Amino acid sequence: MTDAVAARQPGRGESADRVTLEISDGLAHLRLARPAGRNGIDMMMVRALADRFEKVAEDPGVRALLIGADGPAFSVGGDLAHLQTHRDRLPAELHEMISLYHSTLARLAALPVPVLLAAHGAVAGGGLGLLWCADLVIAADDLRITTGFVHLGLSGDGGSSWHLPRLVGLRRAQELILGGRVLDAAEALDWGLVTEVVPAGEVAGVALARARALAAGPTYALGRMKRLLLEGWAHSYPEQLAAEREAIVDCARTQDAREGLAAFADRRAPGFTGR
Repeated sequence: MTDAVAARQPGRGESADRVTLEISDGLAHLRLARPAGRNGIDMMMVRALADRFEKVAEDPGVRALLIGADGPAFSVGGDLAHLQTHRDRLPAELHEMISLYHSTLARLAALPVPVLLAAHGAVAGGGLGLLWCADLVIAADDLRITTGFVHLGLSGDGGSSWHLPRLVGLRRAQELILGGRVLDAAEALDWGLVTEVVPAGEVAGVALARARALAAGPTYALGRMKRLLLEGWAHSYPEQLAAEREAIVDCARTQDAREGLAAFADRRAPGFTGR
C-alpha cells in the first residue's frame, strides 16, 4: 500500500469513523478527526483506531508513523458523554472499550518502525496512551497533560500506570495519577514526557519534517533500537548485552548497513531503503 489510503468507510473526512489515515512515500499519517468532540474516545473511535493501526502494521511499505489530531485538543481522553449514556451498564461498556483499546495500544507499541506524535492542547486520560507509545513527541507550547481519573472516581487506562513510573519515577507518577496534577508544555519537557516544544503554529510542520526524516532513515535498524530500549527494562545486564549483539548482527545483514558503510567511505549522505 504505497498510495494515499483513506479510511475504510465512505467519505474522505470520516466524521463517523473518527480517524483518518494516509500512507505515502513510506510515511503513514494518522489523525484523530473528531474536533467537535475534542477527540474524545468513544467506541467508534476505538474501533477506528484498531482498524487504522492494523492497516499500518500490515503494510510492508510503511517506514514511519506520524500521529496527529484535528481541532483544539489532541484528545481529552474518554468521551464522558458517551459513558454517561451507558451509565447503567458502565462496567460492561468500559470492559469492551478498554479491551480493544489496550490491545490496539500494545500493537502500536510493538510496531517495528519509528512512531512520532504531534501533541497540542489537552492530552488527557486514556488519550495519553497514544503519547506514551510514541518514540518521539513534538509538543505545541499550548500543551496540557493530565490523567484526570481521580476526578471521575476511576482508576485509569491507556497504560499510564505502566509508563509513568518508568518515564518520571514513582513519586511524580503518583502526583500525576493520584493528585491529578496538570502539566504545561514546559513542565512536560522538563519531566521527560515530550521530546521538543515548539510554537503551536509550527507543531504540525516540525512533526511532519521529523517524521519524513525518520521514514527516510535505516528503519530496520531503528526498529531494532526501539525493541532494545523497551525490552531492556526486563533484562539483566548480560541479557541486554546479548540482545544488542543479536540485533546488530541482524542489522549487519541488511542493505542499509552496507549502504551506510559505503556512504561513510565515500563521504556522502546514505540512501537508506529500510531493507
